[in-house]
Formats: sequence, structure tokens, C-alpha cells
Amino acid sequence: MTTPTIPVGDDTELLLHEIRDEASHLAHHPVEELRRLAHVAADGDSPTTPLLVTIGVMIGVAAILALMLTAALLVYYYG
Repeated sequence: MTTPTIPVGDDTELLLHEIRDEASHLAHHPVEELRRLAHVAADGDSPTTPLLVTIGVMIGVAAILALMLTAALLVYYYG
């Protein structure tokens, strides 16, 4: 799979292009892309690595908070 080359101007432009590419791949092939992104984040070579790690941590924290909220509501209404 080849990606089109973009003129390298600003680091921000490069990062935005990387994020758009990652989102596009994730939307079209989610399972394969999640596996690939896990390897990208583990290697740490991509400029999107901090974003990927931050999103992963946020998803983990959101899942824990959702479980805690569910347990609290169950205890409140049924306990």
C-alpha cells in the first residue's frame, strides 16, 4: 500500500497528514489497523506515537469509569 507523497513544509502539516492517514486506514480496515497501530506505538518512531498512546490511555480510563458508574448506579437503584 503506497501513500501519496506530500510536500514537506511544516511539522504540523506532516502530523496532520499522518493523523488523517491513520484515521482513514482505521475507518476502512479497523482490525488490521489496530494491530498495526499497536506496533507503531510500541516502536515509537512515528510522530503520531504520543497521540496514539494518549488515545489508548483515554479509552482505558473511560472503560474503567463506565464500569464504576454502572456499579454505582446499580447499587444506588437496587441496593
